[in-house]
Amino acid sequence: MNLSTLGMSEALHDLLDQARVLTASDLVVMVDDRLVHTTGGPPSDSDELTEVIREATTSTDDLEPRLVGQGKAVIAPLNDQSGGIRALAFVRTNGPVYTTGDLRLVKAAVAAADMRFTLTRLHLLEIKRATFEREHQVASSLAQAVFSQPAPTLAGVEVFAHTEPASLAGGDFFAFAVVGDVLWFTVGDVAGKGLPAAMVMTRAVSAARVAFLTHDADDPAGAMRAMGIELYDYLEDVGLFITVALGAYRPSTGALHVCNAGHSPVMLVLGGITQLIPASMPPLGVLPEPRGRTVRFDLRPNDALVLGSDGLAEQENAHGVMLGYDRLTELCVELPQESAERLGHHILDAVKKHADGTPPSDDRTLVILRAVEGVS
Repeated sequence: MNLSTLGMSEALHDLLDQARVLTASDLVVMVDDRLVHTTGGPPSDSDELTEVIREATTSTDDLEPRLVGQGKAVIAPLNDQSGGIRALAFVRTNGPVYTTGDLRLVKAAVAAADMRFTLTRLHLLEIKRATFEREHQVASSLAQAVFSQPAPTLAGVEVFAHTEPASLAGGDFFAFAVVGDVLWFTVGDVAGKGLPAAMVMTRAVSAARVAFLTHDADDPAGAMRAMGIELYDYLEDVGLFITVALGAYRPSTGALHVCNAGHSPVMLVLGGITQLIPASMPPLGVLPEPRGRTVRFDLRPNDALVLGSDGLAEQENAHGVMLGYDRLTELCVELPQESAERLGHHILDAVKKHADGTPPSDDRTLVILRAVEGVS
């Protein structure tokens, strides 16, 4: 066998030609429900060949070569019929009938053909897999491009944002928009992983950005409801839901308005004390017209809003022990006077240290909004 090429046509032509010589046949035919390829022998429309093809396409569970045409032909079914080829047919138009020794040679030729089909099939499957993986990489890169823009800047607030997908593509997302003197923000987690979750994530980010521009700063619940209505049919079709925290912060007054649709953790650090902001609305995709409420807080300098994904608290170490929400809460107040960026890296470093080399089982996302001096 010539393994220098895995091309189907050339390789099989050579294989059949060698099989014909090996078995001293006048004709070798490869058939499925019709003539596929012949080498040597009479014209493809001869009566003899027609009869052999008819016999070769007769269904049988016996894979052993069988004599037909008064011993002038052998039908040898293939083991690997994944390419649609059922059998090889060997024909002697003028020579002697096939003997038991000839049948052993036929079986050897069939084994070689089976190997060729298997190698070619595996080769094509590998090409298909590689192509799919490349397309997956491209699609994932496009999905993650929503995070390529730098964090927004607005006097009176520091913003830290980081996401790390557990696989090539993730379902965590965040988005921002500065509208006048208001910073809109959202953090979400699609209930799924990989490319499907990433595709849903991009749709959710688009819906959030529209909601930012069409609602008042004191009405995140209305913006969340609009997102839920926009995404419901799509989420129902794909069988997924999204937990989301969405809000608006006005540094000039310190007013923070937040709506939580089943997301965790959403933590507020006020005066060095951490408190959780519970959900006031079900996750998006559960109800066609979700309703919830907005909660308001007043931030002073060094107060902060910490929004993450469950991949932070649920990160396990080598012993299967999770970091936990209690430890995550403690981390939020360990650097009370530091910047949002320092606090963000402090939390992420602690999660990584706890993991101690254990790969993440879920996406990790962290967003911090920290109130600072600088607004008159």
